[in-house]
Amino acid sequence: MPKIKVLVTGAGSGVGQSIIKSLNISRVKCDVISADIDYFNAALFRTKKAIIVPKVESKGALTWYLKNLKKLKIDVLMVGSEFDLVFFAKNKKLIKEKTNCEICVSNLDVVKISDDKYLTQKFLYENNLPYLKTYSPKNLKEALKFSKKLKKPFILKSRHGTSSRNVYLINTVKDLISLFNFVSKPILQEHIGSRANDLKTEYTCSFFTSKDKKIIGPFIAKRKILHGTSWITEVKTNSKISILIKKIAQLLNNTGSFNIQLRIGKKGPIPFEFNPRFSGTTSIRSYFGFNEPEMFLKSFILKKKIKKPSIKKGVTFRYVEEIFLDKINLNNLNKSIGKGKIKKWF
Repeated sequence: MPKIKVLVTGAGSGVGQSIIKSLNISRVKCDVISADIDYFNAALFRTKKAIIVPKVESKGALTWYLKNLKKLKIDVLMVGSEFDLVFFAKNKKLIKEKTNCEICVSNLDVVKISDDKYLTQKFLYENNLPYLKTYSPKNLKEALKFSKKLKKPFILKSRHGTSSRNVYLINTVKDLISLFNFVSKPILQEHIGSRANDLKTEYTCSFFTSKDKKIIGPFIAKRKILHGTSWITEVKTNSKISILIKKIAQLLNNTGSFNIQLRIGKKGPIPFEFNPRFSGTTSIRSYFGFNEPEMFLKSFILKKKIKKPSIKKGVTFRYVEEIFLDKINLNNLNKSIGKGKIKKWF
């Protein structure tokens, strides 16, 4: 069988890079093409093939994808940018019909629940699952009113935030007043677990739902965050977390990869974020035996049953890496696709 042609959008993001790494260690033979909106990202120079794609919100983006996915004979498109999720969730059926390309993206209703942190907690509450008290104030006056219903410290963040941007721990009324206007579409949310970023109470968990609706996982890892990224992780087993994740998976009735971030408090594990996609820790999970991009190819393209993966125990430390392009300037980056070099420093 010829190699499966996989296009990874948002290839320069942490998620995109994580997908590509997972495909590179997959036992399923595939031809990976990285895609992003410009040349200013590392991944384009570490894959043999790369293309520049339009922003999904730009005029003509759908027409471009319908034309070029068919022209390039792409079998699978894997979404590496969360900003692309709604676009591909809305259009995946049409794209499949017109190009025969399988879009690896969650269902639109699941994307909407996950993209809005207020709706995420509403989903948990309405399904009698552990949830965080969350309020969506229209203005500072309402925020001050709602804050009286929460124990301090509590969280101030955006309904649609990402990578821990504009997330504040509020200890006093003064904190709330000074920070409120810095947050777009703010919510106030209960804070549980350790105050410190100390590998004690925060977890990142993922499961995969196959084409025949079999739930695989979950993969559970304790983590420490740096700049919104899981910087140190430890693979764990936890029966309470596992039971909770499986309940959520059954209720969502989704397909593909799904990531849940949660914290453990006095009442047990409570999710604070849904990511209806591959996540930045996809490659970490793949290394330890839980390769979701490979599962997607096996289930949706090769029509194979997914066996329960054997997950290894272990710890991951992340670090900064450089890619070097010799004798090149910024004006001719397009000539350097696949030619980026990584130096083994240690």
